Amino acid sequence: MLPAIAAVLSVEMLREGGSLEARFQGIDGSRHCLHFPLLSARGPNNEFLRLGYAKPVVFQRVEYWEGTRRGWHSVHEVEISWPHATVLLRQMRNHIDSEMDARWLMAMEEAAASEGELPGGIEPVLQPAARRAGT
Repeated sequence: MLPAIAAVLSVEMLREGGSLEARFQGIDGSRHCLHFPLLSARGPNNEFLRLGYAKPVVFQRVEYWEGTRRGWHSVHEVEISWPHATVLLRQMRNHIDSEMDARWLMAMEEAAASEGELPGGIEPVLQPAARRAGT
């Protein structure tokens, strides 16, 4: 069972075009992540196609140190239902203070409501980086 949400640390799309993720802290200080894994494929012209999202997972993020370098392990990963993900996202809404986090939270809410379909505003075909930059 997850602790009550004390703070939302970030909400984002990973690696410019990938999975959706909301990181949060419980009232006990533990850090967790709600993750929507991207389903993708290569199109006929080798373009990257976003197909939607696999069932959501929640996991705990545990900090570790390797010498002077900090890292994170993901532990206790559990697949949850789309309605359960929606409940978590609604709880996060009161803890959002960034416009960018709010934007990605809305995208995650839309993906959860449609059970993994791409939210509006996210194009199914990801253009190569050079083309997106206009070069």
